[in-house]
Amino acid sequence: MVWYNEAAAEVQSEILRLDWEPLLDTRPFEVTSRPKTIDTLRQKLQRDHATPLPSIQDIAGVRFEAEMSLDEQDAVVNAIAGRFGHDESAIKDLRVSPHSGYRAVHIWLRLDARVEVQVRTHLQGMWANMYESAADHFGRGIRYDELPNDPDERKIVERLRELSTADIAQLEQDRNESARLRMAAEERGLPGHPSPRAAAIMSRLRKLDAREVSTEQRMQEMLTQLHDVFTAARRNGGS
Repeated sequence: MVWYNEAAAEVQSEILRLDWEPLLDTRPFEVTSRPKTIDTLRQKLQRDHATPLPSIQDIAGVRFEAEMSLDEQDAVVNAIAGRFGHDESAIKDLRVSPHSGYRAVHIWLRLDARVEVQVRTHLQGMWANMYESAADHFGRGIRYDELPNDPDERKIVERLRELSTADIAQLEQDRNESARLRMAAEERGLPGHPSPRAAAIMSRLRKLDAREVSTEQRMQEMLTQLHDVFTAARRNGGS
């Protein structure tokens, strides 16, 4: 585990050395590294007897999180993969095929040790942290496509997954469209352009911006509240 921890730390350092300003401007980002705990690794091996220890990809893990659009997330992923000489075959897009509601993009680096780099938007990260707390309450199996036996708990977990795969996914798609329209407007000088096409783009952009701000704020507040609720329930013995 010490060896894997050192491998993750080295990857983290390499990522931090990259110049992120051209992609993210002055927006903050966070790069963290961690190895799996012995208990988590044991549980993974018990769930999947067909995978030998050396083939487990995420014993060493690095996480990159930032406020970014989906296109920017793709650009970050490609920059990290390219830094380590990996092509698109190393990229696992869990936005296209979410796992138990989890959405992100993972890069499976094959270096001296295998290292998994998780690239997440801030909303994807907030949802993942909330769902981890929910798993501590409903059982760790909900992270692996299992659902609680209790009907009420099952509905709650299904709705938590929908928050990611439907609500957050749609919000991020809208935000991505907004970013593309804003870029097009800047490139063409549309704000002062009288054409009908310019007016339509600016109108759509204003609507998306207004909807994004209020919806995203509500989503962040909801995820924070849910995280606090599940954390409190665990502290109170699951009640």
